[in-house]
Order: sequence, then structure tokens, then C-alpha cells
Amino acid sequence: MNSLLKDGPIEEAFSQNTFLAAFEIKLSQVSDLEDAERLMKKLQFLGLNFDPFQDDPGSECVNILNQLGLQGLTFNPYEATNIILRLLDITEERLKNLKQ
Repeated sequence: MNSLLKDGPIEEAFSQNTFLAAFEIKLSQVSDLEDAERLMKKLQFLGLNFDPFQDDPGSECVNILNQLGLQGLTFNPYEATNIILRLLDITEERLKNLKQ
């Protein structure tokens, strides 16, 4: 029983890390500043309007979550918030690099 409890968070962390690594790779291939800025605006919209504790996040938030492939990673509200914040950090760093 204890091993089952320990496996869950490790698997979730692995899928989060895998998703974030894949996101970072895809984002590194974006060379257009406007595309990166559009992505940042979507993530900022989620950061301001997406409440992972609500049952109905709203149609615009759902559309953005689906576009980014996040719909399966938002079951745990704390992890959803963490992922969105980490995506914002990754995207902000990419924007800085593109502006240089």
C-alpha cells in the first residue's frame, strides 16, 4: 500500500517534467517574436482567469488549455497552477532571448 502512495506523485512529476521539457523544446524552435508574444499573452490570460479550483473554468480558458495540451495536467489544482507559472517563466525567458 505504501508503495502505491509513493508512485503517484513520482509519476505525476515525471509527466509534468516531460511536458515542460517538450514545451521548452518546441518553444526554442519559435523564432518569430510575435508568436512568442502571442503565447505569452495566452499564458498570462490563464494566469489571471483560470481558477483550477472551479469546476467550470470558462470557454476561453478551456480553449487555451486545449491548444497548449494542458487539459490532462490540470486535475490537481496546485499542480495546474505550478505548471502555468513554470510555462510563464520558460516563455518569458524565450522572449528575452528573442529580443536580444
